[in-house]
Amino acid sequence: MKKIAVTRPKVFLPATIEYLRSKGLEPVPVPMMEMVPRKDGGVEAFISRLNSGDVDTVILTSQNGVRFIMEQAGDANEFIDKLNSVDVLAIGPKTNKVLAEFGIKADRMPSTFSSEGIVKEFCFHLAGKKVEVLRSNQGNPILITGLTEKGAIVKETIIYDIVPLSGREQEGFVREAISGDIDAFTFTSTMTAKSLLMMGESMGMLNELKAAINSKKVAVIGNPTADFLIKNGIRVDVVPEKFTFEDMIEELEKVL
Repeated sequence: MKKIAVTRPKVFLPATIEYLRSKGLEPVPVPMMEMVPRKDGGVEAFISRLNSGDVDTVILTSQNGVRFIMEQAGDANEFIDKLNSVDVLAIGPKTNKVLAEFGIKADRMPSTFSSEGIVKEFCFHLAGKKVEVLRSNQGNPILITGLTEKGAIVKETIIYDIVPLSGREQEGFVREAISGDIDAFTFTSTMTAKSLLMMGESMGMLNELKAAINSKKVAVIGNPTADFLIKNGIRVDVVPEKFTFEDMIEELEKVL
């Protein structure tokens, strides 16, 4: 049974472990980052603009962003009604699913589940529109610059911060990786990759860690994650066309 390293946040690990085992794979889970809701008044300012009718389109880039903003929405029913009165874009099916669970209808979703996909497919439709982007502090800058360059009036609200994790669990994972006992490494974001390399560097084992990863298979979600790893001397074997964990694993199985 192939061992697959999973570096996702802890909230996703139970479902991820179950999914990998259903595929006949053995998960090696370690959270390399966590998501912390930001409470700096940004959400309140967005809701005020929404309530005043100063919003044409809302872009939600992750299921986490949806959940965090609902936690801060106050009168949830009123907020949902207001969102449903404007144009809502979801970046992928999982974000769309969580929106639907709250009774929010996404009007559009790019065929490529990424910031690049939104810019490529909807930039001309959004020209001249007041667009609100709700996402993490690690969002791809191309979403803001791409829409702005095409004439959209964009405001970005950071809903939550992505922060690296370091501790005994992460140290133990680095040592296991270096031992060569893992068959493939998966990274669902740039921060999961960056956090792992930071952990290796802090332990004085960065070169050994990179060599261990390069001796196995590497699968990532998103071109920014792939670019980061390549720039840091790590080969990338799989970048799925659709940016979901399931698609990444299906592509990874083909090269294992």
